[in-house]
Amino acid sequence: MIEKEYITETLSYLGETITDFLDGKKSSPAIERAIVRSCAENYWFTEQNVKEALAAVADKMLDGKKLNDLISHYSFNRCDPLRAGLIMAGNIPLVGFHDFLCVLLSGNIAVIKSSSKDRYLIKALCGILSDKFPLLTERILFTDAKPQNIDAVIAAGSNNSARYFRMEYRDIPQLIRKNRYSLAVLDGNETPSELEALGHDMFDYFGLGCRNVSNIFVPQNYEWNLFFEAIKKHSYVLNHQGYSDCFRYRKAIAELAGENYLTNGFVIIRKDSLAFSAIAAINCAEYEDIERVKDFLSEQKDSIQCVVSKVGGIENAIPFGYTQQPELTDYADGIDTMEFLVSVSARKRNL
Repeated sequence: MIEKEYITETLSYLGETITDFLDGKKSSPAIERAIVRSCAENYWFTEQNVKEALAAVADKMLDGKKLNDLISHYSFNRCDPLRAGLIMAGNIPLVGFHDFLCVLLSGNIAVIKSSSKDRYLIKALCGILSDKFPLLTERILFTDAKPQNIDAVIAAGSNNSARYFRMEYRDIPQLIRKNRYSLAVLDGNETPSELEALGHDMFDYFGLGCRNVSNIFVPQNYEWNLFFEAIKKHSYVLNHQGYSDCFRYRKAIAELAGENYLTNGFVIIRKDSLAFSAIAAINCAEYEDIERVKDFLSEQKDSIQCVVSKVGGIENAIPFGYTQQPELTDYADGIDTMEFLVSVSARKRNL
């Protein structure tokens, strides 16, 4: 039995290692190599984006006090650890790290199938953990195939892959995530700094994450010039050839289709439309009555990942600029991953 204190000490050490590397205080050849290889293999990974993801992980998920506070809310069963299969996505760097963290914190074994689009970063971080704390070697396993001989599975992917995972692992407890999108609700009273921060919610990682804002509600006769002026610092996205190509493509399609759209030269705002995200395009709908927007959010809650707003009465709204900086308790899809693992352990113990 590995004590919880050992796990939190280990993870806190990893957070310090990442922070020291990013601050230039200490070198980490393992992290450096992983960054280089990740950016070389995944067209959408840039050094800046990868380092931002590492910084968010270290700051939000690997603080010792936060880790101890989290596990204090759960009752862990002292029994043989579960083998928890993790099938990770690769749309943004380290997107599956929180699931891995929960498996370790709950005292279980992580059987990891990393994405081919993001396979170096998680292995580098796990290598740092195992080198410093050898007891964890038996708790972190990697597989190139779909995880087998497991007691539970946590998987993320598209709606199609979610159906496959549910069928493939129908005989064991499963936490399967599918497509979701995030949106912002504006009332026209946002400050320039708040709108600039919203730009991070839209453009960090080129908008490829389900936590990136891809849809916006605005009041009728909204002043778009102020919005575009506030987000112009994010025009750096055009420096990426892939994003630049997507922007030109979206603009051409909008023109050919006769869509009602606005643009500031690096993003398309598609008016009168709400839909899942497309790179370089934000969907927008105008409203007269904010209560109808709240009704929509309630009706669509199973498809929405995050809502960014300062409008009163919107449940679980996130401040501008923080969608891609989730805290430890910001569980994807609103499902408590720790509670899932704890409950599976309890059922296994009672068999």
